[in-house]
Amino acid sequence: MDFELMGRLSEADGVSSQEEGIAEIMKDEFRKRGLKVEVDNFGNVLAYKSISKNPLVIAAHMDEIGLMAKHIDKKGFIRFIKIGGIDDRSLVNQQVLVKTRKGLVPGVIGSKAPHVMKPDERKGLLEYGNLFIDVGAADKKEAAALGIEIGNTVTFPTKFMRLGKKMISGKALDDRIGCYVLLELARQLPKNTILVGTTQEEVSTFGKGAKIASYRLDPGAFIAVDVTIAGDHPEMKLEDAPNELSKGPSIVLTEWAGRGNIADARLVQKTMECARKNRIKFQVDVFEGGATDAASVHNMKGGVPSIALCVPTRYIHSTVGVAHIDDIENCSKLLKKLIGTI
Repeated sequence: MDFELMGRLSEADGVSSQEEGIAEIMKDEFRKRGLKVEVDNFGNVLAYKSISKNPLVIAAHMDEIGLMAKHIDKKGFIRFIKIGGIDDRSLVNQQVLVKTRKGLVPGVIGSKAPHVMKPDERKGLLEYGNLFIDVGAADKKEAAALGIEIGNTVTFPTKFMRLGKKMISGKALDDRIGCYVLLELARQLPKNTILVGTTQEEVSTFGKGAKIASYRLDPGAFIAVDVTIAGDHPEMKLEDAPNELSKGPSIVLTEWAGRGNIADARLVQKTMECARKNRIKFQVDVFEGGATDAASVHNMKGGVPSIALCVPTRYIHSTVGVAHIDDIENCSKLLKKLIGTI
């Protein structure tokens, strides 16, 4: 694995609708690999060698969950909304970066000190509506001078790191892991195959960017590369999330209990046959909750055969995701072999 690249992808700023930071990395890396690059009207990054009718589209979403400023009070404190599915428990006392027109402004998420909480408050969950961001401003005027305004997006300055010999941890592994896989595929991309870094997946049941890109491209088939919940740690059961780290990428048969994409049966068969033929580990998953970009594409126009291939990841939708290097590399390997069969 290229840890330097994976680190840059993980640490890049890219809350939904503000994906410019991660998009710049994707564009540069695609070009380094000799691909033609386009950015559509919705911010999706498209890369290819040559395309014709009904291409194979392989996509990974660039955006990450985060926050957005909704009010700045007279003392310069910021109230916010959540962008995407963030667990309130992961927000308390976090360091943050506020994206402004003047650059990134550091801050912290503050809350009432436990010393002055009533007993029932200590027992309860601190909801995000009771939290605020402190950027060190003396008042609203000083906050404005820093560039703070309503609509600023907010992300987290978590540093990417290696865990042990075979694991990695960082923010936004959902879905910067998928972005990394696309860049691996870009090294030897066949004709009529398009790699797409999509936008605004985290803020819709069915991703917005993928739908727009696919309407234009009219794919012959679509593969979403994403992450899935690993159930191999304390407080989880494999019966609830039957994916384990180091056991290979997961072939997702159905999303959002069937209300999202139900994987095309022919693609499922081809993917499994390809994995077995090349002795690549894989797992099988069904999503009861959650969906990938495949859910936004499968019913476009006359219908698009779609499937998701996901890397098991612990603690997704937090600032400290954990994934296994072998699963990422096997996901790339499987897709490289699979492309030629579709």
